[in-house]
Amino acid sequence: MPNYIVPVFIDWSLYPSFTPAELACRDSGLLQFHPGFLASLQSLRDAFGRPMVPTSGCRSRAYNDRPRAQGGVGGHPRSLHVADDPVHADKGQLGCLAVDIRTPDAAWRGDLFACAWRMGWSVGWGRGFLHLDRRDFIGLAKTSFDY
Repeated sequence: MPNYIVPVFIDWSLYPSFTPAELACRDSGLLQFHPGFLASLQSLRDAFGRPMVPTSGCRSRAYNDRPRAQGGVGGHPRSLHVADDPVHADKGQLGCLAVDIRTPDAAWRGDLFACAWRMGWSVGWGRGFLHLDRRDFIGLAKTSFDY
C-alpha cells in the first residue's frame, strides 16, 4: 500500500461514502482534488442512494501514462484523473476531476448514468464501469462518450 500524498488537508468526515484508500492513486498514493470535486461526488452518491465503488480516482501523471503491461493504466494523455500535472492547468485545473465507478449490471449503470447526467456530470461508459468527471468546473462542455 502506498503512503498517501495529501497536499491539502481533506476533512473526510464531509465525504462519508468514500475513503482515501479508494480514491488515491494506486501507484503513488496521491490525493489531490480540484476544489468542489469531492463535495460534488458526495452529493451524487447521496442523490443516487446506492453504494458507489470507485475503481480509479486520482492518478499521478507517471501512473496514468505508463502502459498497463508495465504496471500503469495506459490512460488518455488528457485524462482528468491526473492530479499532479493536469493537462488543463491553463484552464485552472488544480487536481483530479474524475472518478471511475464499478457498475454491477446494465440497469445499475443506466440508473447511475441518468442521475449523474442530471447533476451536471460528464459520463463515459465502459464494460463494467462508468467514468464520471466534472470538466464543467474548468469551463469544458459536458459530454458523454463510450470506451
